[in-house]
Amino acid sequence: MPRYPHSRLFISPVRSVVITGAHIQVLDTSTGDILHSTANFSAQDRDAVIKSGPIRCAAISHDNKYLATAGDDKLLKVWDVESLALMSLRELPKKSTGIEFPKDHDVLVADKFGDVVRYTLRPDLSVTPKTSVDDASTSHENPSGGVLVLGHASVLTGCHLTPDQRFIVTSDRDEHIRVSWYPEGYVIESYCLGHEKYVSAIHIPPSAPASLISGGGDPDLKIWNWMTGCLERSVNVFSAVEPFMMVKAPKRRLKSLNGGDDDTVITEKGSGRRKKKTKQKQGALRGGSEDPAADSPAGVPSQDLAETETVFVIHKIDSFVSQGGSHMIVFSVVGATALFTFSLVEVTDEPMICQFDCGRPIVDFTVTGDGLIWVLLDADYGDEAKRGSTGRLARAVRWHSDEFLEVDSSPLLQSLNSTCVIPAAPAELKALDLYSDLVLLPKHVDGEPGSQGREQSELPEGLEGSGTSVSIEKSIPKRTLGRLKHKIALKRLLQEQGEGGDSETPDTKRPKAEDSGDVSEDVDMELTPCFRAET
Repeated sequence: MPRYPHSRLFISPVRSVVITGAHIQVLDTSTGDILHSTANFSAQDRDAVIKSGPIRCAAISHDNKYLATAGDDKLLKVWDVESLALMSLRELPKKSTGIEFPKDHDVLVADKFGDVVRYTLRPDLSVTPKTSVDDASTSHENPSGGVLVLGHASVLTGCHLTPDQRFIVTSDRDEHIRVSWYPEGYVIESYCLGHEKYVSAIHIPPSAPASLISGGGDPDLKIWNWMTGCLERSVNVFSAVEPFMMVKAPKRRLKSLNGGDDDTVITEKGSGRRKKKTKQKQGALRGGSEDPAADSPAGVPSQDLAETETVFVIHKIDSFVSQGGSHMIVFSVVGATALFTFSLVEVTDEPMICQFDCGRPIVDFTVTGDGLIWVLLDADYGDEAKRGSTGRLARAVRWHSDEFLEVDSSPLLQSLNSTCVIPAAPAELKALDLYSDLVLLPKHVDGEPGSQGREQSELPEGLEGSGTSVSIEKSIPKRTLGRLKHKIALKRLLQEQGEGGDSETPDTKRPKAEDSGDVSEDVDMELTPCFRAET
């Protein structure tokens, strides 16, 4: 029987909370006994939990009394951890990407529209919710009366308060990291600019509160002084991670320019983009196939290997202090099977990166104050024939003498791998979509490495000439055709200007605006990685 993988784990000295699909389970930390579980609710309440779908975001308050969750149903739920009673349920304007608990027990929700909205722990029924239609400071309606803290122009991927709660650090899909005052989010303290691809994870180590570690689609993690926005150093991690990246993403291609049908296409209608995927490609991220024997060692059906690509996405960054007093950074990568760590104080761009290979993709991990790192696994990934077997859903490791040592004696760990296991139907596992970031975060824009070469190889014969046949034009989306024609015309213009420049005599004078040296100087200008906004 297929099983839900555990997706989040919160551990406190008394009670621990584990998120499993759409379900919440509260356990006794010392014994591992299940105290409460939504899977044990009455039939009506349990059906309501399942209908809400998988929990995408969750956070627990600093005193471990309250749990906030949100999913694809756009409902913010606040639970009492001791009794697992639902305290409040509020509608969100957009799907959430992150939840944060300030120390005052308010709830911060980051959403896919780029906003961070603050809600009270308990809704004030005497206050009429504002729709914010006439409020220029908000970007969409808020049916539950939340207060806008700040907004980005892109999908938010990270939202963290600094240890003193005076600033809020946010990151987005457009390579930006912003440091704003809290709760006056309209006052920007600094920017951390330097990423070339999306930022998917940020972290401020409690042991080094002046530093910010960020990562995403770039091959390195960046370490900043977040107050000034200065980049202190970059740590290349991709070469250490690549051998452990098990989950591949389906390739995204433009619609066939020769009139043929592709398994995966991107069609364009108006200003939007619409993806079409076959069932075979949708199953590639899950690791299943109709023929179990056809699965490759990487968990993707062998017939799909040519149709997949490696996409690098940092999932989570955290930190801990080892028994020897070393300040360590630990991180995981979407679809990778190993946990990675390196020393924060080792001042080099290529420090020693150690790893602990779990053999199956890591879904999430949790660092506890006693030095343990709890790792949650998609234990059944790519193993259709043995799905629901004895593969462990959770493991625990400890950093000791420059290596990871596994811990097997914890009653809580045994419970996570036995009594906390919840069976799942194949359709429910498909809806879980653990590796969606591999498809959603990359932009696949023209500026990506190799995109120009791909587009040139996809040009049908005759397009580079002075005319284009009607049959060829009909086989290409209008927007794509216009972009390609513009590039060809620009290339031709640059070539003509280059030929004219070569034949020009030394005595010829040109206007200053046409001086090629000035143009190249403007083009070569780059943003400095150190930036501080004036307040």
